[in-house]
Amino acid sequence: MKRFGKWLRNALAALVATWGLAGCMSSADAVDVSSGGFDFAVETSGTTATARNYHTGRLNVAELQDAARAAIETASGCAVRTLVKRDEINTFDATLDCAG
Repeated sequence: MKRFGKWLRNALAALVATWGLAGCMSSADAVDVSSGGFDFAVETSGTTATARNYHTGRLNVAELQDAARAAIETASGCAVRTLVKRDEINTFDATLDCAG
């Protein structure tokens, strides 16, 4: 029981630290969007956008990329023309195709 308590305490500390990190890294102008079971902070500026996902442990990059595309389109109201994954974990940059 003592080990479980220590494990639980460490897990809670890690969860709180992750939330704090996400809050520090996301912009005040970011829109929170859920897509495909993933949560993203999406920032748009003109015809570009960035989607960041901080809380996933999944390693399926193709699934994450599809969800990022949908999240960006939801947040921006524009179609994604190009989508590129950054070297940073779970961060995607997009160029947008906004009609009129």
